[in-house]
Amino acid sequence: MTLESCLPRRVGSVALADVQQRAFEVLCALVDFLDAEGIGYFLIGGTLLGALRHRGFIPWDDDIDIGIPRADYRRLLQALPRLPPGLKAAHPRNDPRTPYPFLVVSDTASRLVIDYARPYDRGIGVDVFPLDAVPQAGWQQALLWRGIALFRAMTMNKQAGYYRRRIPWRQRPRYALLTLLSAWVPRRVLFRAYDTWTSSAGNRGSLLLGNLYGLYGHRELVPAQVFGAGSKVHFQGRMFRAPARPEEYLHAVYGDFMRLPPTTDRHSGHRIRTVSIATACTSGKAR
Repeated sequence: MTLESCLPRRVGSVALADVQQRAFEVLCALVDFLDAEGIGYFLIGGTLLGALRHRGFIPWDDDIDIGIPRADYRRLLQALPRLPPGLKAAHPRNDPRTPYPFLVVSDTASRLVIDYARPYDRGIGVDVFPLDAVPQAGWQQALLWRGIALFRAMTMNKQAGYYRRRIPWRQRPRYALLTLLSAWVPRRVLFRAYDTWTSSAGNRGSLLLGNLYGLYGHRELVPAQVFGAGSKVHFQGRMFRAPARPEEYLHAVYGDFMRLPPTTDRHSGHRIRTVSIATACTSGKAR
């Protein structure tokens, strides 16, 4: 059985290759903008994994991840009104419906609706995560992760950004309490507190850096020098910035990252309700 025979070929009614191409166009346009603004970035997560293992997308992936150091991330949020034509930004500051605490930059001519309890059109594009400094392992880091777990649960509950599932009886009182608590706290206050909690954990003595909004938790924290001044990797025929030691980063997050997962795990994990792509495209170009 070949790798290609195991792959999903469509996302909803649209060819997966078309979704990937549109996401790549958004990445190119966004990176051109970041470079012009002097804002640093790194390919991270599955996008960096795809760059090293496949020199492009993981064949079954349908979005792109980049990370930006917190100081530059704040500058980017201020610069969002200057995004080039064809791009739109969704962040808790400007989108009252987003279930995500991080920035999503997508194509204005596409729709990609995630089948959450309250379906959300995130568009086709790039997830932009802040990279935060974190204390070394100890009570401060343990407290940080407990707070993150609470804020993540509250924000997803507040925005109904979760997949419908049956909740075991033993967990229902906890979920009921969480629902009441998240309903009481205003959305803006909740997201601002979440952002403040993650961004204030580090100090000048912090030796770890990573994406605190990621799915892999503490595995996404690596020594700051792993990101360092960055390096260059090929992704879909164009060079992009990556951590200085990309293999070390990927090993921390995924373990043996060059080994393909079982065929049953070769999917993006996104439950997509609707996808559509108009003929318009962004100004980004591969080079």
